[in-house]
Amino acid sequence: MRVKKAIKVFEKIRDLPYGTSGSNEVWSCYQKCVLLKQELQHIGITSQLLIGVFDWQDLQIPEHILKIRRQQYERHVILRVFIDEFAYDVDPSIDIGLTPTLPMACWDGKSSTTTMVPLRCLRVYRPHSLHERILSQLRRKIFRSNPESFYTAIDIWLATIRVS
Repeated sequence: MRVKKAIKVFEKIRDLPYGTSGSNEVWSCYQKCVLLKQELQHIGITSQLLIGVFDWQDLQIPEHILKIRRQQYERHVILRVFIDEFAYDVDPSIDIGLTPTLPMACWDGKSSTTTMVPLRCLRVYRPHSLHERILSQLRRKIFRSNPESFYTAIDIWLATIRVS
């Protein structure tokens, strides 16, 4: 019974519109995983956030958008779910409106899902310390690596996929 509820919760959160800009209209991978973690906790299922690194080239993003990115690699958050002494890695990022362009995950409650992109260096997510966050913001300002225009372009592209 818990597993069926977990699957329904996963599908509900997966189908929230995915995006990268952090606007109020879309949900990032991190936001979706945090919400899924909270909802699973309500039905007695524990989980932990994982973070990995991916290459933007591994997604089917149009070349004109890839050209405006400031960095080749990005972080991606997924969730490790613990059910009956087994661990399953699930990725609720890609919503149903983005298929077949991007790989939407389906979860059966008995195995891991696909991830939206192959991940490297997967580890348990730990929030950065205040010192690390300050250094990160300084790096962005000094090296002008603010990816906001790139993320906005991706979200516009994702919105056009959902409409078509």
